[in-house]
Amino acid sequence: MLRMDRTAVEESLNYVFTDETWLRQALTHPSVDQKRITNLNYERLEFLGDAVLELVVSRELFARYPKADEGLLTKMRSAIVSRAHLAELCGKLGWGEQLQMSPQLEKTGGRSALSILANTFESVIGAVMMDSNYNAARKVSLHLLEASLEVAHTLISINYKGELLETLQAINGQGPKYVVELVDENKPAGPFRARVMWNDRELGCAEGQSKHKAEMASAAQALELKRYAN
Repeated sequence: MLRMDRTAVEESLNYVFTDETWLRQALTHPSVDQKRITNLNYERLEFLGDAVLELVVSRELFARYPKADEGLLTKMRSAIVSRAHLAELCGKLGWGEQLQMSPQLEKTGGRSALSILANTFESVIGAVMMDSNYNAARKVSLHLLEASLEVAHTLISINYKGELLETLQAINGQGPKYVVELVDENKPAGPFRARVMWNDRELGCAEGQSKHKAEMASAAQALELKRYAN
């Protein structure tokens, strides 16, 4: 089992824990204590951190985007606190490597699993809340999500790919792959055609004016057709 690098985690948070126990709990997967003898794993802190992030992001978006209506604010918040986005941030912060988990889970790719990384991100925020207070958790959340909040309106389209990734990984741990090609070889600027592949199966195929838009459209089609469920 890896030894937690407290200093590295605290530096990424820009926060120093008073009680290290909260941080250790936030970075402990339930697989370490499968019989729940101590209950000192991240599940309860995840519950708390999820609520904190919802409130912090909602309040910040409300203040930053005064012309956005309820529908747009909801979409931006969903994009920022989505499992896929939080998992991506957690991976970049290196917390997956700090997480304590069973050897079996680690062997099967637990340190890079989307759901586990997202849970870890939320649990760390919950740990800050318990170690201090809401204001401290809010400050840390804004520190970690600042870049995302600045481009919240552009993150909305990430939902399709993120949702598909989460859905497929929940089935067998494997994410999709995108194959992108020009619709017309004589038009290198596009449009493009993207096929989303998973387990040697084509789940969706769509076109878009850019590679990014084509991938998003193919992911949306895959979610609609649900061929992965057959």
